[in-house]
Amino acid sequence: MWRRGFSSSTRATLKEKQWDALVIGGGHNGLTAAAYLARGGLSVAVLERRHIIGGAAVTEELIPGFKFSRCSYLQSLLRPSIIRDLELARHGLKLLKRSPSSFTPCLDGSYLLLGPDKDLNYSEILKFSKRDADAYARYEHQLENFCKFMDPLLDSPTPETLQGVSSFNDRMKNRLHKSNFWAHCLQQALSLGQKDMMNFMDLLLSPASKVLNNWFETDVLKATLATDAVIGTMGTVHSPGSGYVLLHHVMGESDGDRGIWSYVEGGMGAVSSAIEKAAKEAGAHIITSAEVSKLMIEDSNTVNGVLLADGTPVHSKVVLSNATPYKTFMDLVPEDVLPDEFIRAIKYADYSSVSSILCITFLHFRSYTGMAKNLKSHSTPSNQPSLLFLHFFSSFAKVEMV
Repeated sequence: MWRRGFSSSTRATLKEKQWDALVIGGGHNGLTAAAYLARGGLSVAVLERRHIIGGAAVTEELIPGFKFSRCSYLQSLLRPSIIRDLELARHGLKLLKRSPSSFTPCLDGSYLLLGPDKDLNYSEILKFSKRDADAYARYEHQLENFCKFMDPLLDSPTPETLQGVSSFNDRMKNRLHKSNFWAHCLQQALSLGQKDMMNFMDLLLSPASKVLNNWFETDVLKATLATDAVIGTMGTVHSPGSGYVLLHHVMGESDGDRGIWSYVEGGMGAVSSAIEKAAKEAGAHIITSAEVSKLMIEDSNTVNGVLLADGTPVHSKVVLSNATPYKTFMDLVPEDVLPDEFIRAIKYADYSSVSSILCITFLHFRSYTGMAKNLKSHSTPSNQPSLLFLHFFSSFAKVEMV
């Protein structure tokens, strides 16, 4: 792909300035970091390899007249505090909630429609099982309680091991932070109670099929919910730990509604665009077609900046990487800098995935047999009539339809 190089004036600015921080990669995580650093008064430059920012959250016109979200395709897990802090709505972010969220047709002409409307969910599930209709609200309530338990952990900096020589004050601050973190975790666990804590651990470690079989009896409901346990994973509904993925997909929220996923007007690139605008407004510099080839590291193992692919040095004592751990530590960090044990852990990390996205353009919508009149275009059709079928299908291929 042809890529335009950045201007000579931009090159000169990058080369001559001592930046407070550099961010490798203009994905939405890198842009978010840049926005917060710039809001803190630091001079920040984001260096993006491609001609367009966004990383996995991009919108591109791959076919003339048709724009696609190439990778990420739904929004829910972007933390609400980030959306508020960076005022992303003011910068153009508009969320389109999926309502209904799923439509599952059956071979006999019946269907299951689920969404954020609790009364609709009850009446829909009641068509198949009163027991399941009564249990569904309790199931959602338990998952919501587990999400509330996880929220403070997601929004708190995790404790890290201090590297190198550190002062007495730094060590004491680090220990205090760790103590506060784990004390808060313990407090959260006690607030759940013993029974819910056991259920929480069971959900984290069990196969999704076991979790759903414990709650429900109807195949169409279990299969619809089980899709959340296999999307983006290498496992099946019977894989240990897939129960956690059920929780993962209800952790987020859209405009204050917990567990609701949204499409983004303009595609997922609009998320990155809104964060980019917030970062630029705060003073961050974002440069595209600026591929980083190596980190510049001094003899004392202190970072001194990065070297671009065209040979331009960019100086900073702080470098953040939005690239993958493998790309960062295996390709960008010079050899003989990191411990062998760490390198082996990175080298053999499993990135395997069998997910792909099929983008389909509808010139018009056809009617499914038995389709509800209130099925809207913001829903997602699925066609998995049982956990057995879903297990068989996910063992061979995963195609996520947009």
